[in-house]
Amino acid sequence: MKNQTSKVKSVTDLPKKKQLGFMSCIVVVIGACIGAGIFFKNGLILTNTGGSFILAIVCWLIGAVGVMAMALSLTEIVSGVKGQSNLGIAAWVKTFNSKFLYQACKNFIAYIYTPLILVSLSYYFVQALFNGIGWFPPWWGTSLIALGVLTWFFFASGLSVKMFNIQNWIIMSLKFFPLIFAIVIGYVFIGVEGHATIIPTPEKNPTALLDNLSPICGIMASIPAIFFAFNGFYYPANLTSSMKEPRKLPVTMIVGLIIVTVIYVGISVSIMLCTKNGQISGLSDWLNDHNVGWIYTVVNILIGVGILSVINGTVATGVNIYHDLLKDKELLFSSTMDRFNKKNGDSKLGAVVYGYIVFIIFFIICTVIGCFFDDTSNILSGTPKWGKENAGIFSFADIVTNWVVLFIFVFIGIAIIGCLRNRKTHKVVVARSKIFMPMAIISVILLAISTLYLVSSVFVNIGLVISYIVQNKYSDPEVQTTALITVILSAVMLFVYLGVTFIPSLVSRQRLKHQHEAH
Repeated sequence: MKNQTSKVKSVTDLPKKKQLGFMSCIVVVIGACIGAGIFFKNGLILTNTGGSFILAIVCWLIGAVGVMAMALSLTEIVSGVKGQSNLGIAAWVKTFNSKFLYQACKNFIAYIYTPLILVSLSYYFVQALFNGIGWFPPWWGTSLIALGVLTWFFFASGLSVKMFNIQNWIIMSLKFFPLIFAIVIGYVFIGVEGHATIIPTPEKNPTALLDNLSPICGIMASIPAIFFAFNGFYYPANLTSSMKEPRKLPVTMIVGLIIVTVIYVGISVSIMLCTKNGQISGLSDWLNDHNVGWIYTVVNILIGVGILSVINGTVATGVNIYHDLLKDKELLFSSTMDRFNKKNGDSKLGAVVYGYIVFIIFFIICTVIGCFFDDTSNILSGTPKWGKENAGIFSFADIVTNWVVLFIFVFIGIAIIGCLRNRKTHKVVVARSKIFMPMAIISVILLAISTLYLVSSVFVNIGLVISYIVQNKYSDPEVQTTALITVILSAVMLFVYLGVTFIPSLVSRQRLKHQHEAH
């Protein structure tokens, strides 16, 4: 019996017994969503809305409604997926859409989403950690720490479900402290100072980017940031086999998302009441002035701990995805990894090694680009100083996460469209939901509008920056260079994502077409 090959367990498949009750499922939804996105994206949303307290809250509410609509749409989609629960979104696209779109989704998740989201999260962890300490190492120190953190999680949570669970419980027990602090600090501030910072004054972008031209544009530009904060809401959709009452999945997801939304809005309001930039960093001086600067340190460290929980879950689910795709020979060098698995007698080790190699490649690329981006004053001369600070790396991480999260939500939208089409074709047997149609339509419309806006804004922004340069509206050459590099990088990242996602699928389809014609 010991020599028989056992099927690798997925984190999303545990536990197998139907022991997840109503409240447990709600906790799963909350835990899957809440990380540290609110702390890193709230300031950006405030900037996009021109410092408007009301519009910032409107952004959160619009995003929450969209996510809830998607969550309700997923209940019918999940009911039609047979097996392949490890693949998550890719399985949904495969079930309801063409093979071409499935391959594109699979490529994106394996070669863009998983490695890049982990790169960004590792740097966000370091940023939160050293924000609290008040000191940053040089770029190479930051990179080594980020790399060390991801290496640990890959070979701990990636190889062992037990280690994943242990780390998850430890981190989960700590990650909610900064959330509580952020919710109450604004009211503590009012109690101490007797007034609130009613009108935040975030740093304004010196370039007239499309996002800053009107409040509507600012709201649309904030959608990816809100999606980032809610990213992971779809993980519980694969837990129906473990639920005592699977029919209550829509209710549990909505209740969980309402709680998450209340927490996010509460944090956003609280932080905007007591800071000018809508970020925890805006509290540093005030806390130090009242001799409680240690609170700022502890909170930032715990925010970093919260990021580790997201890394832990992303690594575990990512390894399971790599495992299934390698097993089905659907990734590059699958045959080589198959020989590696047979040699080591552990198929999960092969998935861990494969995923780690892909991560390392992207980690090196992103770090190099981030370091160049860190000192843009000398980029055009070709002599960057390889920044002693880390601002460029963190800024590039923001650009990466915006596109990554938008793409993953677009593929959710593609799965929803496929399920809508299935209402006419009846190719896939599903458990029909009365609310699927309206929720699916709301989801698709919101995703379509936000995607079209964000893609078009890339090219509009390049034109706006160039026009500013031509008209000599930049007083500082470094600001001018930074603005130009930022908009160009955003466009380049878009085309890189599109290329990696769709070109292999196009080549494969063309090859099959030629083979068919030859026969």
